[in-house]
Amino acid sequence: MTRQTRTALSARTALTALTALTALALVACNDGAGDEGTAAQSADAFRPRAFGDDLGGAPTPTPDAAAPTDAAAPRPEDDAATPTADAAALPECATDEDCGAARVCHEDRCIEGTRCDETGGCPAGRICIALICLADPRSTGGLIAEPDVLVFSFSEVGEVSLRGARAENRGDDVVVIAAIETSSPTFEVLDPPALPLRLVPGQGVDLTVQYTADDIADDQATLALRTDRAAAEPVEVRLVSQHKVVGGQAPCLQVVPNRLDFGAVARGGSAMRSFDLISCGQAPVRVNAIRRGMSFFGPLPDTFDLVAPPAFPLDLPPQQRATITVSYSPRRAGLEAGNWDIFSTDATNPQQRVDVTAIATPPPLEQVGLHVRMHWDTDLTDVDLHLLAPNGQIWTCDGDCYFSNPNPNWSDPNDFRDDPFLDVDDVDGFGPENMNLEAPVAGTYRVLAHYWADHSGDDPDVTIEVLEFGNVIGSYGPVHLSDIDDTWDVVDITYPGPVLTPLGGVNRVNRAGLCGGF
Repeated sequence: MTRQTRTALSARTALTALTALTALALVACNDGAGDEGTAAQSADAFRPRAFGDDLGGAPTPTPDAAAPTDAAAPRPEDDAATPTADAAALPECATDEDCGAARVCHEDRCIEGTRCDETGGCPAGRICIALICLADPRSTGGLIAEPDVLVFSFSEVGEVSLRGARAENRGDDVVVIAAIETSSPTFEVLDPPALPLRLVPGQGVDLTVQYTADDIADDQATLALRTDRAAAEPVEVRLVSQHKVVGGQAPCLQVVPNRLDFGAVARGGSAMRSFDLISCGQAPVRVNAIRRGMSFFGPLPDTFDLVAPPAFPLDLPPQQRATITVSYSPRRAGLEAGNWDIFSTDATNPQQRVDVTAIATPPPLEQVGLHVRMHWDTDLTDVDLHLLAPNGQIWTCDGDCYFSNPNPNWSDPNDFRDDPFLDVDDVDGFGPENMNLEAPVAGTYRVLAHYWADHSGDDPDVTIEVLEFGNVIGSYGPVHLSDIDDTWDVVDITYPGPVLTPLGGVNRVNRAGLCGGF
């Protein structure tokens, strides 16, 4: 299990406002909340490093939530709204009612979540901050689940809907999930992970929940995740279905299917999938906008895009449909996911969604000019592989490829083949961690191994192999790393060639600011 299984994909897309709310939530739970320094440190401790905390002054990129193909109206329920060139930058909502069920309006954007009740209460494992129920890792031993509500819509008995959630360890210690349960048989976790499931800090697992409508009544249930800690509260996700009467007098919009699975797509390639917007009532329905969905972790990655979308607002007469095509063009390997939001004049479901998932795969080793592979021999330890560009420095965002900067743009900005990719990043032991650079340009690259953390594991012995087009051309180690922040300078690789110059020294290197990627 790796950091790259996160659905949300990149700290570069994390909402600044929501990050601040998370910190507030964690500080509020701190017994020393009155001590500003202590509280801030505590909040940092409960954020996984992959969120790209600014530890050393490095700039944190802001999300590009308005991609060029996003067609959007300023208010989804405004029938007369006509998008302008900068419509995607306009406020998405003014009140919670603009966002539909199980979503709230925060900083003019709709996010998945719920408001606190009148007494400031929230479901188990959550805390009320700024009137929003946010995950509280302290009450659950570090385990959280996002989003806290999954909304399913259906039109006929027997119809199936799928929605995704993510469980993640935001604590300081290892968490073991002992049970994953739903309170109603109409909701089922598909392909659940083998239990007990161990998660080190920063690690997570994606869950897919299937709902099968058994009658026309709305259903509600709970997805509960229980750990092996008797004192910890279970983590809960509320499951809600919404029935739609098809063929009624009011405008009605069906979105079919509501989930697109792109399967495995080779990095550098692309794939396409489609969904239909269907006018299912006796009155016309207006589709006001299709926007990148916003979750707690940020907007849908821009590796997903709409292909030649229609102009919005789009009016659909009764029984008419429009086909929307989505492309996926990965730039790194790993799981990517999110959702598109569809806004319409359907009063029952004014905001619907289409979930998208894909697994990007690296190219075959026979096509990779430089492949670096690292293993180590201890469980519950985190060792990180770094590849420095010619003249690059460790912990810099322009010259160091590593877990927080897994795909920097080196050399030709229009050619991904000369860019490095950290395709596997193991956080809990043994490896491998894999680095791929398909077409290295002239210069000297440096390979390093950095001992990031132990989670009660033993200090590791590290081994690194260098491959060219699938053939091993250098093997180094094992080298023992005995302290956190030990950094092994492994080898310089010079092109044309390659010419390998072993280095071999181990030094303590202080960490600097992270770059914000996964």
